[in-house]
Amino acid sequence: MKLLIPKLQRSDYYTEPEIREVMEKERTEAGFCSHVKDFVVGRRGYGWVKFEGETDVRGLDLDTLIHFNAREVIVYMDEKAKPPVGQGLNKPAEVTLLNIRCVDRKTGKEYGNKKMVDKFMEKLRKAAEEQGAQFVSFEPVKGEWKFRVKHF
Repeated sequence: MKLLIPKLQRSDYYTEPEIREVMEKERTEAGFCSHVKDFVVGRRGYGWVKFEGETDVRGLDLDTLIHFNAREVIVYMDEKAKPPVGQGLNKPAEVTLLNIRCVDRKTGKEYGNKKMVDKFMEKLRKAAEEQGAQFVSFEPVKGEWKFRVKHF
């Protein structure tokens, strides 16, 4: 049964449902790990990825597959480890990145005026499109940027 449960040992990372809960569900509902609905992997203070629909998490080593850094997430750093589109974590997902701030580079202070925030939001929209993603939203007060990907 150990091989079915995804592995995640980094203390600042988490999943929803939690690994412990996934283990309990697998114990009571054999096969649960093969179809976890809206599985989330996140890193406190950096953001999270919600994998849309059902995800097969059996045996995934999340410690090596997902890396959150400042203002970015990398899924499948090793291209050779990436499964075909639609399998594993290489599937549609909504990404939320935290601490995305509209800051004046000269003063280091956040912009408060709408014009500068709108300009910054347009940069985020273009950055998403350049990555083949769809811009969803930007919350300047929270510093949250959401976008959707078709796959990783």
